[in-house]
Amino acid sequence: MPHRPWPFLFIAISVLLLACSSAPPTSESDKALTDARNNLKLSDFDGASNNLDKAIKSAHDESLRQQALVLRIALVTALADANRQMAEAYYAGAQQPAAQSHSNPFYKIRSDYYSTANSLLMDAMQTMMNQRSKLSGNAIPVEVSFPGFTGTNPGLTKVKEGQFISDSDRLSAELQTDRNALAAVLSAIAGAGQDPNKGQAAFSSGKVEVDPRVYIIELSKSFLQTGAMFESIGINQPDRLRTLNEVVRGNLDVALKLLAAKPDKDLEARVKKMQADCEKTLKKLPK
Repeated sequence: MPHRPWPFLFIAISVLLLACSSAPPTSESDKALTDARNNLKLSDFDGASNNLDKAIKSAHDESLRQQALVLRIALVTALADANRQMAEAYYAGAQQPAAQSHSNPFYKIRSDYYSTANSLLMDAMQTMMNQRSKLSGNAIPVEVSFPGFTGTNPGLTKVKEGQFISDSDRLSAELQTDRNALAAVLSAIAGAGQDPNKGQAAFSSGKVEVDPRVYIIELSKSFLQTGAMFESIGINQPDRLRTLNEVVRGNLDVALKLLAAKPDKDLEARVKKMQADCEKTLKKLPK
């Protein structure tokens, strides 16, 4: 009579279960970072920001924490600039003859976008201030799905022409502006300058080794670009303009220390030019 296979089956299942149970568990920070990358792939920027926060706070590994910080600061910086762009589009539209009957709603929407841009920029700068002292000469590996970007934004164009668009069209224009802004920031920190096609090519090959010198310089440039809204032609907040330039000045001091360890004449020239511009602005502002 043939022997029953049950004992052998039991042993096989036991070995399989033992192998599965001995696999290292996924850490909370690893899971949060993976979830954030999935959020970014779906353009769920709020979800991505929340998960990156979780990854940063729960990370025991400094390398993972730095990756999450780079992604979060890049994201929040991009969203701040996207909201600035939306605000400026509504301001431009309010000046057009086509907006005479709805200029007040345009100004209200402009104010709301500027308020959001203000909060996001302050968030990005504070996070950078917390991170910059920990930056070393080592590149930071960053892996992310590059956002879909476009050369045109029909909804935004209509707003600039003074046309009143529906909330759904406005949110669609806002989302595309977010994607374009994030593409620009990611391209810059990857060393691709202002070319999102080159940025996309860099990130499509896998992890990008982000040079901390380029990273802090490019984000400082983005801070200044978005922070131009604090000038008199924008929302006229000289106190915030001072804070902006002081934070950037501190960033550039860190950049020079990194450049002292690993020189680059072009980057050093950029830093010195930006420093001079910051000092010039600060001298004009009331203390």
